[in-house]
Amino acid sequence: MTTQAKPVVSGLSVEHDLLNPALYGKSAEYFVRHFGIHPRPPDLDFLGEILLSFSQFPYENLSKIIKHKDRMDWLEKIRLPEEVVDDHARFHLGGTCFSLTFTLETILTRFGFLCYPVMADMKWKPNSHCALIVLWQGDKYLVDPGYLLNRPLQLNVEKPRIFTSEVSGVELIFRSHESGYDLYTFNKSQMKWRYRFRDQVCSRQDFLQFWLDSYYWNSMHGLLLTRLEKDRMIYVHKHFMRETSYTEKKNRNIRQNYHEAIHEIFGIQPEIVEQALSSLDVNMARERELGLWKPKEKESA
Repeated sequence: MTTQAKPVVSGLSVEHDLLNPALYGKSAEYFVRHFGIHPRPPDLDFLGEILLSFSQFPYENLSKIIKHKDRMDWLEKIRLPEEVVDDHARFHLGGTCFSLTFTLETILTRFGFLCYPVMADMKWKPNSHCALIVLWQGDKYLVDPGYLLNRPLQLNVEKPRIFTSEVSGVELIFRSHESGYDLYTFNKSQMKWRYRFRDQVCSRQDFLQFWLDSYYWNSMHGLLLTRLEKDRMIYVHKHFMRETSYTEKKNRNIRQNYHEAIHEIFGIQPEIVEQALSSLDVNMARERELGLWKPKEKESA
């Protein structure tokens, strides 16, 4: 496959080997060493400890934009767990929802948890987000590294599930007429619908196809970063930055000190930011040449 057209996955052998969580045990072990986690038999406390550490991986598309430019073969573009974990340890990078979700799946699988990926519909597009369902003692729990959720949220068709933090609240409600769950976030002043998912296993082939399709989503048309801290969430899109706590929001323009601001907040070196910006120009020129750019479409993840 080349970058001359959108990718189409064909066949199963390569894709199944590539996205086999059991193949990435070494990166899972690197993860727990890096964060000082002591492995033990799976339980909800251990799951929570893993999720809390994993939430330090920022949501960022810089690494994805750079690799989209640098790799011609589509299967070499995706950032697999060893790269995601190593890039975080060395450069404070993270990933987008696909790389974060698959990396977390490999970690949970390595340490005895049963889990599977699901796709979610967002306002702008179906199947535009992904997360994991973890099974534990007959119950199911949503874990979502792409939305930086740092604790599991139990699925329950009979009553909503809610958790709150210093940054925001999250509510999960089952909609029987849709046979799916709606996820909302809320703070002191408002509640927002974020996405809907059905409790259905996404096959490896479909997951990979959605992942490859995402390289031509509008979310790849500008740098996008989100970081969760103890009492705030920081969101950066192009030159816009928002700091959100449970009680307030602060917006500012960081155009004048763009590289320095990202380095200060996310720990990502200015050289990587500049590389992502130059890669973005190349990628956008390619999309225009191929007639694939759709500037009116809006995306939020």
